[in-house]
Amino acid sequence: MKKTTLFIIAMCLLGIGKTFAGVVPTVIVKDSISTNTHWDHDHQYLLTGYVYVTSGATLTIDSGTIIRGDKDTKGSLIIERGAKLMAIGTPTSPIVFTSNQAPGNRNYGDWGGVILCGYAQTNWNAEPTVEGGPRSHYGGGYGGASGATADPHDNSGQMSYCRIEFPGIAFSPNNEINGLTLCGVGDGTQIDHIQVSYSGDDSYEWFGGSVNAKYLVAYRGWDDDFDTDNGYNGKNQFVFSLRDPDAADQSGSKGFESDSYQSGTATGLSGDTSKITKCVFVNCTVVGPVKNPSSGPVWNPNYVSGAHIRRGSAISVLNSIIVGWPAGVLVDESSSAFGSTTANIANGILQFSNNIVANTDKTSTPSPKDVLYIKDGARSLTPTTTMADTTTGSPFNPFAGPWSWLKNAPYANATYVTESSSLRLNNPFNLTNPYPYPTTTSPVSYNAAHVFDPKKPINYDTTLAYLNYNVPAFAPDFTSSKASNSFFDKVNFVGAFSGAGRVSDNWMANWTNFNCQNTDYTQNISSTAVYNVKNFTIDATLYPNPTQNVAYLEAQLQNTTNVNIVLTDINGRVVKQVLNSEKTGNLQVAINLSEVPAGLYFVRMTTEYGQKSMKLSVIK
Repeated sequence: MKKTTLFIIAMCLLGIGKTFAGVVPTVIVKDSISTNTHWDHDHQYLLTGYVYVTSGATLTIDSGTIIRGDKDTKGSLIIERGAKLMAIGTPTSPIVFTSNQAPGNRNYGDWGGVILCGYAQTNWNAEPTVEGGPRSHYGGGYGGASGATADPHDNSGQMSYCRIEFPGIAFSPNNEINGLTLCGVGDGTQIDHIQVSYSGDDSYEWFGGSVNAKYLVAYRGWDDDFDTDNGYNGKNQFVFSLRDPDAADQSGSKGFESDSYQSGTATGLSGDTSKITKCVFVNCTVVGPVKNPSSGPVWNPNYVSGAHIRRGSAISVLNSIIVGWPAGVLVDESSSAFGSTTANIANGILQFSNNIVANTDKTSTPSPKDVLYIKDGARSLTPTTTMADTTTGSPFNPFAGPWSWLKNAPYANATYVTESSSLRLNNPFNLTNPYPYPTTTSPVSYNAAHVFDPKKPINYDTTLAYLNYNVPAFAPDFTSSKASNSFFDKVNFVGAFSGAGRVSDNWMANWTNFNCQNTDYTQNISSTAVYNVKNFTIDATLYPNPTQNVAYLEAQLQNTTNVNIVLTDINGRVVKQVLNSEKTGNLQVAINLSEVPAGLYFVRMTTEYGQKSMKLSVIK
């Protein structure tokens, strides 16, 4: 029997800062949804309390729809086992789950969040219940209420191009609702293009399951960005997170936090790794709070590390960038009651390779802190004090210790003292307009010894005087047992973003929002009312750079506008008129430089919406 109560409100919210022809009516949703239900773009929806989609029911949400979580009742959306959520947005019409507070008054944990439950495997000994208060069970193979066997291919639906803003309620320690919580979710479920912003707990947390995901953004979360537990073994690629230096949780905030075992789960003793957490993250850019590693701790002292691997976890992180954290990788050896974290390093289940760790804190002991080792979580909240250590010898056998493991030559990891002088991303720490893409001189996208074209695949052929050789200074690797799976796109860069300089390299364009605190959601989002249309001046790109005879400018114009493009010298004098005409949509312009002498120039692009100048180096 359907228990959903729907109230149509004639006037849902007063418009603030923007006037529209009409106000979208709001549907108040509470209790349970037990039949197939469709939420359309002509309404907004207010989640009141725990809203359950029950087994056998499918909730379908149109692109561009706004769903709000009620603050007073901790509104949350829970998709129970056997139910499905079909929330499929588009790049120009994302689905937005957000706070019901007015612009300027929104805050961390204004509402619960989105929880998906499935029948996939976990390592609990008995049927678990969703953390944070909901009634729902997850996982399979326990008997209990469902009696269902575990199904790693279980299908809980699809979430694509969705934003989840101001969720995450921490009721008590280890009892929280996160931004997006995935409980025993199978790999028949599709998760892609998700942004979680201002979560009051973890941005994403996986409790077991095998669901895979691509294109994940965690923005200004409170606790951990990506928390993996209870035997989760899925795959994830193209992952970006950015932290606010002033906002961290007392439990210790990290980029990755990963556990296998705890009270009530399998133990992993006697070498049993059958129920271990062994998820894989590839092509991640995880940006922490440390912008200047030599400035002293001007960030919240509850920040811990870019990755905290503990309690017998065997998470693998490959082809990724961990930048700007008090510590880089924190390896936390388990107590004798559970399987060993470091043993997973020795037997190769835990892999950490082809990664860059950069910009870690240099102002406290020990230093550097690119990798640290602790025991039994005893100092997990204070890894950068004098009580932390880099103990050598066992249990890192066959490695001499954590540094020997991290810097083991076949693993091809690199540690850089600073981001600005060595890693050289564009503007990764900008909280309102992050630009975490490699610059044209970054080792991710450039090779000083041999020309590298980031638009072409990697090629290690050194014959014919390196004619076909095409490898950046710091290269990814997709040949390992963890990264060779067909799920992963075999790209030619580490980190979440290419340095090719094309508009298409910014997979966050249009559907993400880095100003959700002030966004007016009076109307739903459509192709004509997108609240995160990035100005083209952000997305205009120029390549190759340096170049000899031709350069290409690409941009995405959201509206028809006159476009004027000129080439100037370093003093601003026009050297060449490139374009002056009305354009819209995708723009690609070839700039002929065959008669332009070698030197430094600027390409200046002007439209009705603004101007962008880009440096261009011409070599002959």
